[in-house]
Amino acid sequence: MIPPNVFESILMQIPGLTPHYTKNPIFPDMVSGLVVAAIIAIAMNFAMALLRKRTTDIEKMNRVMKETNEWRKQYTDAIRKRDKVRVEELKKKQASVNKMTMEMQQQQMRPMLIYMMPSLMVWIFVFPAIFGSTIGLSPIEIPWITCSQENVQLDQEMDADGQPKGACSIPGELFLWGWFLISSFAFSGIISKVTKTSMPGLTGN
Repeated sequence: MIPPNVFESILMQIPGLTPHYTKNPIFPDMVSGLVVAAIIAIAMNFAMALLRKRTTDIEKMNRVMKETNEWRKQYTDAIRKRDKVRVEELKKKQASVNKMTMEMQQQQMRPMLIYMMPSLMVWIFVFPAIFGSTIGLSPIEIPWITCSQENVQLDQEMDADGQPKGACSIPGELFLWGWFLISSFAFSGIISKVTKTSMPGLTGN
């Protein structure tokens, strides 16, 4: 998982695209901030699912994934059993399987590319101004998702204006992006079923 400071360090190199986190969020209390942010995260996840459904052939992708999984299972089984004849037969289908997999990946990338730019702009210019850098408090520390003791020490150092350099004030504070990630993951399965955009995973078993 990519640490938030890496994301920001990349944006820092692009003039005008550095997020400016507010010190006075619109939702100052934890409960309202967490609820509103979760609702937005779920809505964005739902929008992505609808975009995927509109720009990709879900039935074809499901069929391709199932065929690819079945081929991989058979190929792995043939190698395990040292069945040279079967291995050679399956190898003849490998080019076709690879082609189908490439087409599937291209279809998966299409909605992501369409969704990425407006989503990035919202993350840079809107969310930091509404919520700030941190949004709540977790009872446990989660690496990269919550403020660590090291984050607190660094953020509480004073800058030239006598203000803390960052938002972390106590260990366990939730980064805004971390809460969005948790909310999105928590509801992604339900959203996929509701929009009928769920797909089987690619496995090598």
